[in-house]
Amino acid sequence: MLTRQERRFRRRRRSARPAPEALRPAESTPLLLQAAAFLAVFAAAILVNLKTLHYGFLTSWDDPTYVVDNPWIRGLSRENLIYVFTKPYFANYLPLHLVSYMVDYTLWGLNPFGYHLQSVLLNGLNAILALFVTRRLFANFLLAFLAALLFAVHPSHVEAVAWISIRKDLLSTAFLLLTVLFYHRATGSRSLGRGAYAASIGCFTLGLLSKVSIVALPLFLLVLDWFPRAGRRRIPWKAAIANKIPYALIGLVLVRINTLVQVKAKAAYAQDPIPYLMVKGHAVWNYLALLTGIPSGRPVYDTPEFASGLASVAANLAGILVLPAVLWIAHRRRWDALGLGAGWVLALLLPAILFPLVTYMADRYLYGPSLGFCWLLAAGIVAVGRRMESIRLRAGVTAILTALPLTLFAYRTIEYDRAWAGSEPLWKYAIARSKDYRVRNNLAQAMMIEKRWADAERLYRQASAVENIVSHQGLAAVYYDTHRYPEAQREIERALEIAHKHGAAYTDLTDATMEDLAEIEYTAGAIYWVQSQNQKAIEAWEAALRANPRHAGAAQWLRTARGEPAPVTTK
Repeated sequence: MLTRQERRFRRRRRSARPAPEALRPAESTPLLLQAAAFLAVFAAAILVNLKTLHYGFLTSWDDPTYVVDNPWIRGLSRENLIYVFTKPYFANYLPLHLVSYMVDYTLWGLNPFGYHLQSVLLNGLNAILALFVTRRLFANFLLAFLAALLFAVHPSHVEAVAWISIRKDLLSTAFLLLTVLFYHRATGSRSLGRGAYAASIGCFTLGLLSKVSIVALPLFLLVLDWFPRAGRRRIPWKAAIANKIPYALIGLVLVRINTLVQVKAKAAYAQDPIPYLMVKGHAVWNYLALLTGIPSGRPVYDTPEFASGLASVAANLAGILVLPAVLWIAHRRRWDALGLGAGWVLALLLPAILFPLVTYMADRYLYGPSLGFCWLLAAGIVAVGRRMESIRLRAGVTAILTALPLTLFAYRTIEYDRAWAGSEPLWKYAIARSKDYRVRNNLAQAMMIEKRWADAERLYRQASAVENIVSHQGLAAVYYDTHRYPEAQREIERALEIAHKHGAAYTDLTDATMEDLAEIEYTAGAIYWVQSQNQKAIEAWEAALRANPRHAGAAQWLRTARGEPAPVTTK
């Protein structure tokens, strides 16, 4: 039996071995071939999402808030830039996300084509950056090309590309890839490259200003130090931790800012630790399945209901441990591709796993993590291909093994893209796969925009079976617009009752912020006013202004009701 010192010596010898044959630095690839590979990756990312260029805004899901009705994206003015960098918007502090819409508005106004165009181009840019990063990490151009090609068409990207409001995932992924690229360059020699290191920290900051969910990226950088590639030196653990401190400090500051301004999701499953961990473990298993491209994506996932028994508890809790376990096994076995892939997926999914969210899982959370899975696929394909003796057989096997997942991914992406053509097709697609009341509320809102009152009423009534504000608020709007005022009054008073009952808390069932409460009171005032219940209308508008003193509509109607003159404005 080996002593502890002998085992430690053997591990050190293994860690000093060169990279496996499949992952050794490849011979120099001709520049023309490299250019063709980059072009192919970019073209693939564009082509599978080309149809989205003809889609409009999603009028019943965030696009009006972020773009159509947002006064702060109307051009790259000094006033707009100061506002988005100094104030939160829509319960988030993500200024670069809004700046990207300013660029769109400057070029295209409110033409949705331009907004979709930027999203599609950003997706293509990310595919190119994925090729750069993968080649840098694995020092194998074929592996990098295959991984980037699979990433370019991965079906988990549909939501982030087709939904304009989720531009934040595209932007943050671009900056996190640049962060890794510069960090790898900075740590490639005996001394830390200051310029590349500063650039890495800067890109990380820009990524956080696009979306804070990349905050755990420094954990992957530690994994990168843990798995030195292609003859690179292993960074001493103290130095490895020390050079992550700036990333951690910046991340903590921006996470804290967003925590202060965000509404808190008080999902029912988050009240007790065991159910919470089971739900999150279940989400991890679902995410891993979605990475394969076999299950179809969904805009909304219903929170799971678990069978009673120890087996169900164990199976779902195991989801929390699977990625750390794979990472540890890869480290022990020196399986570098598996270690880097698992580390990437774990670091980028960690915020979605740790924190309770309004939706317990979403496809968009896989946009960045999917690259780690593509590394594993590409490494496996290259490893199998290298086992073939002849060059022709090697090329044939590699091509076939690549074509199988590539075809599946591209098919799934193009198929799911169709669901995002507009609000009605999206929510009809979702209703066929979800029992969530919010899906019916969203489809009802789309019906209202088209003045299909009967359909909207039916859907809102179905959704109201679960106690929530939006369904009753929607029914009030339907009845108001169809001149059924007593029914409108009944529904808006029911919405107010639910809001006050829960203290305007933000939960899965009562999603009212103070601004939402102000809007409900404002609507109630309008319904009272049209029925000549003037005193009730005044009280409702006063309540709206107490909830949101900046509510212009309530202020204007309150002055009218009191017979006060309109304020004098100067330009």
